[in-house]
Amino acid sequence: MNKNILLVSFLLVFSSFIWGQVVPEDVYRKADSALADNSIPKLNSLLSSNTGAPWYPRLESYLLKKSRQLIIENKFEEAKAIALVLIDNNLDNKEAVDLYQSVQTTIAKRDTEQKKVTEQQSVSSFKQAATETKIKQDIAKTYKTATNTATGKKVYLDQDFNNTYRSYTWDAMLGLANASFILEPSDKNLKYGLSASGSFFYHGEDFKIGADIIGDGMILTFLGKQNLNWSGQALASLTANKISKYLELRAGYAVFGYETQFSTPVVGLGFRDVKSGETGRFQLAFDYYPGHLNETDMSFAAGVNLGFSSVLAKMGNFNIQLFTGLNDTVLLYSSGIKNDLKLRLAIGVGNYE
Repeated sequence: MNKNILLVSFLLVFSSFIWGQVVPEDVYRKADSALADNSIPKLNSLLSSNTGAPWYPRLESYLLKKSRQLIIENKFEEAKAIALVLIDNNLDNKEAVDLYQSVQTTIAKRDTEQKKVTEQQSVSSFKQAATETKIKQDIAKTYKTATNTATGKKVYLDQDFNNTYRSYTWDAMLGLANASFILEPSDKNLKYGLSASGSFFYHGEDFKIGADIIGDGMILTFLGKQNLNWSGQALASLTANKISKYLELRAGYAVFGYETQFSTPVVGLGFRDVKSGETGRFQLAFDYYPGHLNETDMSFAAGVNLGFSSVLAKMGNFNIQLFTGLNDTVLLYSSGIKNDLKLRLAIGVGNYE
């Protein structure tokens, strides 16, 4: 009799324990509803309100099963969200942590592959469009780098004729910070002024031709004679790509206004648009001023021009550019040397790419 009573008592306790581990049907319905609506807030509310229930681990297992099913269906973001809400409500759920990390790694790999495919498609589309619109000649002569419109990154191609992928390039610069230091046999002058410049170039398959115009006026004197110094130059440039895409021949006319005016033709040799870094461009030129032959007291005249430009911001069809230049003009008189060293800091716009 006592044995029967003990057996009945054991069965009652065991049944109560088993019943306590069963997730109520209402909870399953709420969980399924939240998953169907893709509502993580609802799912989080359901979990947080039942974390102390004896059947809570079974509910976690159920949701982990649903999450794995979503992975099979390639719904990685939804699976990751379910794993994350399980972790938020139970940091000790190692299965949820492992699942979250695995899904996160899978998503990262997928995004990387998709990005590569998108870039390849963008490059292919650009090449096809170029062929269809009959601009293959422009691409062949200028396409060293091109911007991938989908990612903003540079795509490097094999062609190496020019530094740009445009047929025409231009810039317009305003120099708001210019300094001139003039050293003469009997005097020193330090002046501040303004400058403006512009250029326009055509890029052909075998050559590049264009022009530069620059002018400046030193209007404020810090040291030396209180007078206005100014200069202006108009130069044409020609580059033969088969010889060098950087080496240029220069010719033009220049006027220098000091105490007396000096006008002269200009012939020179230089290097232009030598790339430095991602957007930097370097230029260097040596100019000879044969106009000194018409001056009775001047035996030689020449100039050296050094400049560096870089892109500050890209604005669609043009860029905001910063230019730093150093110009040295040497005039050799019978009484000694006049050396005019100018520093120019300018900002402007251009479409060099």
